[in-house]
Amino acid sequence: MFSRSKPSHDNVPKHQPAPSQAPAVARSSGTSGSSFSIIGDGIVITGNIESKVDLHIDGEVVGDVKCLSLVQGPSSKIKGAIVAQNASLSGSVEGSIDAGDLAIASTARIGGDVTYENVTIEQGGHVDGKFKHRSSKSPNLAKSTVNMNEMAIPLELSEGDKAA
Repeated sequence: MFSRSKPSHDNVPKHQPAPSQAPAVARSSGTSGSSFSIIGDGIVITGNIESKVDLHIDGEVVGDVKCLSLVQGPSSKIKGAIVAQNASLSGSVEGSIDAGDLAIASTARIGGDVTYENVTIEQGGHVDGKFKHRSSKSPNLAKSTVNMNEMAIPLELSEGDKAA
C-alpha cells in the first residue's frame, strides 16, 4: 500500500548555513487570519514603531509604539509613548499611554500619564502618572458654562408670598 523509497543524492536539499543572527521581528499568522509581530527578548529597537497589526514585545524599545493591540512581556522596557486599541502591559514603560482597553499586570511599572476607556490594574501594578478617562461626553471644565451677562433677575418675595 505504501512504498518507501530512499532519497537519491539528487533530491536531498543541500545544507545551507543558518543566519548568524536571529531576526529582530518575526511575523506569524494566526488561524483567524490576523497577523502579529514579535520583538524578542534581548532585542533593542531604537526608533518609533507603527504597525497595523498586533505586537508582542519582550525586548526593549526606545521610541513611540503605535499599534492595533500590544502585549508587553514582564522583562520588556518601552521608553516612549504607547497608542493602541488594546494594551496588556507587564513590563516597564516610561511614557504616556493612550489605550481603549488597558490591562496593567502586577509586574508593570509605568511612569507617565494614562488615557483609557476601560482599565484593569492587578494588585501590585505601579503607575506614577495621571489617569484620564477617554470619553466623548466629558464636559470641558475649562470653559465657563454660565454667561454672567444673561443672568436672571433676582426673585423678590413680598410679605404675602410663600417660598416652597
